[in-house]
Amino acid sequence: MEKFSKWRDQGTGIQPFLQPVPARLEQQGLKRLLNAAKKYVVGPVVAAVRVALLGALAVVDAATATVGGALGVVPSVRRGWTRCTRALWARIALLVLGFYRIDAKTVSLQRGRRSANGKKTPSTDGGVRSGDIVVANHVSYVDVLYLVTKYTPVFVEIDNATMFARPITPWQAIRAPARATPALLQATEARPLKSITEEARAKRLGPVVVFPENATSNGRALLQLLPVFGEFGNLDEKTNIHVVGFKYPFQSFSPAYSVGNQAAHLFGLCCQVYNSLTVRMLASDEAPRVAESPMFCDSDAEPVDLDDAVADRLLHLTRLRLTKMSAMDKRDFLAFYYKRTKGYGSTGTSAKTSSGGPPTI
Repeated sequence: MEKFSKWRDQGTGIQPFLQPVPARLEQQGLKRLLNAAKKYVVGPVVAAVRVALLGALAVVDAATATVGGALGVVPSVRRGWTRCTRALWARIALLVLGFYRIDAKTVSLQRGRRSANGKKTPSTDGGVRSGDIVVANHVSYVDVLYLVTKYTPVFVEIDNATMFARPITPWQAIRAPARATPALLQATEARPLKSITEEARAKRLGPVVVFPENATSNGRALLQLLPVFGEFGNLDEKTNIHVVGFKYPFQSFSPAYSVGNQAAHLFGLCCQVYNSLTVRMLASDEAPRVAESPMFCDSDAEPVDLDDAVADRLLHLTRLRLTKMSAMDKRDFLAFYYKRTKGYGSTGTSAKTSSGGPPTI
C-alpha cells in the first residue's frame, strides 16, 4: 500500500509492519466451495470452542498462580510449582490454538563440525539455567507461549534510550504486541539487566528473555536490534547467552501478529484447523559469551562486540534480512495506521499518543 510506503525499508524493500497475507491462488469449483465452507462455517465454530477453552485455561492459570503465591516461603518449591503448572497450561494453550506439532531443533551454524577423531560433532543446547539470557526475534504473542512452555522465564521490556529494562509478567508479555512500545520507561522501573539476571539466578526464577527488536515484526524481516549489551551495566559475567529464532509458515492466515486488533487476530488464528511454528535454537557452544566482551575478556584476547555477534547469529538462525526499521518506527506506524483505518476509532480502543500512555489496541 502506497500510503504505508514510508515504512518500507529502503535497503531491503521489505515492509516489516503490515500483516502478511497469503499469495492469491486461482481456485475453481469444489475446492473453492470447500475453502469457503472452512473459512465461513467450520472455522468460526471451531474458533468459538477454542476461545472458550482458552478462557477456561486463563482462569485455571490464575488459580494455580494464587496457590503458587502461598508457597512463596520456600522459593524452590514455588519455582517448581510455577514451572510445572504454567508450562503445562501454556502447552495446552498452544494445542488449543492448533499448534499440535512444533518443529523445534537445536542447530549449528558451522557446517560439518567435526571432533578431533573426525566424527561429526552433535549440536547441544547446553542447558538453560536461571539467570541466563535468551535472545529471540519477536513475531507474535505465540512466541511468549512457546517460551513459557520451554523455560517459564522472566520477560523484560527494554527502555529505548538507556537500554535498561523492567520485568513484566507472561500475561503482560502476551499483551505487549497489542500496543506500541513505550518510548521510555519510568525511571523508577528501569533497571540494569544485570540486576534482573542476578535476581533470577538467586531466586531461581528462570532465564531472562530479551527481544532486542523491542516490538513484533510481521516475520518477513528483523527490525533493528537495540544495543542491549553495549551498556556495561547490563553485563553479567555469570550469564550465558542463548539465541532462539521463530518463524511461522502459513498458507491462509499468518500467526504473526504485528498490527490490528489482537482479539480479532486470535479469533482468526483459532479458525485455522492447524498452525505451524518453526523454532531454531543455536548450539550453546556457538552462542556469544559475555566473557568475550571488552569488559571481561583477557587483555591479550580480541574482544567481541556482543550486540554484533548476537545480530549475526540471529540473522543466520532465522535466515531473515535485517532492516533499518526500529521499534520507534513501528510506534509511528501504529499511530498513522489507526488514524487512517476507518471505523477503528469508533470501537473506543484507538491508539493514544498523548503523554497519558502509549498507543494501545
